[in-house]
Amino acid sequence: MLKKIHNILGKMFLSGASFFWASCDPGTSAENPSATIDIDQELAKIKQPDTTGLIGQCISAESYCHDVTAYNAYYLHAAAAGSIAREKIDTLLNANKISKAKYDCFKESIEIENMPLYGVSSCYELSHFEVVPIFETYPDEMDSLEIEYLKTRQKEKQDGYQNFLRKYNLTECDTSEHKVFINDQYINEIFKNDQYERETIRAKLEEINEKFEKCDM
Repeated sequence: MLKKIHNILGKMFLSGASFFWASCDPGTSAENPSATIDIDQELAKIKQPDTTGLIGQCISAESYCHDVTAYNAYYLHAAAAGSIAREKIDTLLNANKISKAKYDCFKESIEIENMPLYGVSSCYELSHFEVVPIFETYPDEMDSLEIEYLKTRQKEKQDGYQNFLRKYNLTECDTSEHKVFINDQYINEIFKNDQYERETIRAKLEEINEKFEKCDM
């Protein structure tokens, strides 16, 4: 009987000791918080598009274009993912939960892709028309080549505007020039862009998490 009690107490001691050493082990998660990003939690913070009552509202053709085409969206979403990761490791460092060396490793894992340095969105062409063409205002200050160039550019803009209206099946507002009514296609594109934003951020954060894991090895 005494031997059985001794064995039980011995097992309890070993179990308690194991717990004690595990809790003091510097390699455990208690001492080394993971920098792994909870991707689903971060994506849940992104607000869903609110399109209530938008159908039939009047906006500039340029705004419509920017909203549906989401120019340079990939780089903006990739940068957002990088900001999420940077905030995570900054928080851990400021709370003294990771060493500076590990922080530097994490930081190097966050690659921010620079936006390409070329041109501007073609959407700007949809509203920047000359109300009174400059070649009509200052005819004596321009030579024939300059005037011809400006006339050509103005026609290109006008043609581009008409092509844009046809592409998105748009109707111009009666109250203002170069403004259009929001239609179903606008709403559909807004939700597509929202989905693209989430997919891009998820992909970038998954990539960052994989690199973070290597820093923990």
